[in-house]
Amino acid sequence: MFETDLTGQPILVDELDADWLLALLAENETAAREAERGKLRLAAQWCVLHPATADTGVATWGDTGLPGMRDHDESLGGEGTPLVAAFTPEPFAAALGVSTMTGMQLLADALDLEHRHARIWSRVEALEVVPWKARKVAQATHGLSKAAAAYVDAELADRLDSCGAVLIERVVAQAIARFHPELLRQREKRGKDGWDVRLRHPGAGDFAGTSWLEATGDAMDLSRFYELVCDQAAALAALGDTDSLGARKAKALGVIADHQAQLDLVGMAGSSLGAADSTGAGEPSGAECSNGAEAPSGAQAPWVTVPEVATRRSAKTTLYLHLSLADLIADPGARSDGVLAVGEVEKLGPATIARIKEWVGHSRVSVRPVLDLARTDAVDEHDPPEWMRELVILRDQHCVFPWCSRDARACDLDHVEPYDEDGPPGQTRPENLAPLCRRHHRCKTSGRWRYRRRPDGSYDWIGPHGRRFLVTPTDTTSLDPH
Repeated sequence: MFETDLTGQPILVDELDADWLLALLAENETAAREAERGKLRLAAQWCVLHPATADTGVATWGDTGLPGMRDHDESLGGEGTPLVAAFTPEPFAAALGVSTMTGMQLLADALDLEHRHARIWSRVEALEVVPWKARKVAQATHGLSKAAAAYVDAELADRLDSCGAVLIERVVAQAIARFHPELLRQREKRGKDGWDVRLRHPGAGDFAGTSWLEATGDAMDLSRFYELVCDQAAALAALGDTDSLGARKAKALGVIADHQAQLDLVGMAGSSLGAADSTGAGEPSGAECSNGAEAPSGAQAPWVTVPEVATRRSAKTTLYLHLSLADLIADPGARSDGVLAVGEVEKLGPATIARIKEWVGHSRVSVRPVLDLARTDAVDEHDPPEWMRELVILRDQHCVFPWCSRDARACDLDHVEPYDEDGPPGQTRPENLAPLCRRHHRCKTSGRWRYRRRPDGSYDWIGPHGRRFLVTPTDTTSLDPH
C-alpha cells in the first residue's frame, strides 16, 4: 500500500515508523486544507463569473428540498454579498458530482466568507484555519446582518484554529443578543413551534424493519412519558422478556399504543351504556375486575380491563409493498428452493415476508392490481391519467436530474419532449414523461439544460456548458473525461 509525500515520491505505508507516519499525516492534513481551500476559491470565482442581472434573475434557496424552503426567495449569500444569477448552482454542483443543495451551500459559504468574514477567510487562505470550521461559522451567521457577521469574525478569527463548536455557538449567540434582540423575542414567542414528533425510516438497502421516533416537546411531558416507557420496560423484564433494556424500552412503545387502543374500546363500550349504568350504583369500592383482579379503592366505575386479544391500533402510515401474492399467502419458510421470501418496501428497501405479514395483520390494507410497467398507451391531453403517473413514479423512483434524489412522488411529471398544444396526438405517454422536482423542472424549462430518455430507460443530460451526465434509477455518471 503506497502513499505519496508532498514532493510526489511514493512511500510504502507498511514500512513507516511512528515518526515518519505522523509527519506524513501532517503533510496530508496540509494537502487536505489546500484542496478544500481550492474548492472555496473556485466557488467564489464561479459566483464572480455569473453575476445577477435584470435578464438572468437571482439564484435563491427556493425549492431546495429542505422542509419549509419551497417558496423561500432568500438569495444565495448572506446580507452584503453580491447577487448570483439564477440557475447558476446546477452546473457547478453537477461538475462536482454532488446534489444541487450541496453545491449551493458551497457557493453560499464562499460568498459569506469572502464578503462577511474577511479575517477568517484570510486565515483559511494562509492554511491557518481548517476550511470546515470557517464554513461552520459562515453557516451559523448566514441569516444575520453583515454587522453581526463582522462581530463574529472579529471574535473568532484569531482563535478559530483551536476552538470547538461550543465556542462558535456561544459567540454566535452573543452576536444575536447584541445585533438581533428581535430574534430572541421571536424565539421566545415561537415556543412550541419547534415541538414535533417525527418518524424516520432508513434509506433503501438499510431497512430491516427498524425505524426512529424523535420527539421534541415540553420537558415535563417528555420526562413523564419516558418514565412510563421505563416502567413498562421493567414490567416486560418481570414477565420474562430477556431482551436488552434498550430493546424493551422500544417495545414498550408498542405496548403503550396497544393499551391506548384498549382504552379506546372501553370508551366506545362505555358510551353505549344506559344512564343507570353511568351512575355506578351498586358497584362498591373494590369491586372485582373483569380479569379477576381487584380494582383499587376509589377507582372510577366501570373498572374494565379489555382482554389481551384486543385489536392493535391501525397504523396510518402508507407503505407501498411490492411482493408476490403467492409468497404472501404461503408460509414464510415454505419455499422449496430454500431462499427466504422477501418483498420490497418502496423508499425503504427489502423486508422479509414474515415481517410484512406482521404489518398486514395489524393494518388496513388496500390491494391494487399489478401495474404493467411496459405499458405504452398514450393520451391526447397534457395531464397524464393516474395509472400513467403511477407507472412513471415506480419506474424512475426519483427526480431524474443529475444527482437529485427527491422522491418521485413529490415531483412534477415533465414532458421530455415539450408538450405542444397544436402538436400531434399521443404526446402524453410513459416514455415521454419523467419526474422532475420543481426546482429542476424550472431549470430544464429555462432552456439551460436539455435531456432525452434513452431506450434502456436512462436519461442523457447536457448542461449549459456542454457537460453530459447519465442518470439511472440508482446513480448518476459524468460522461465527460476528468
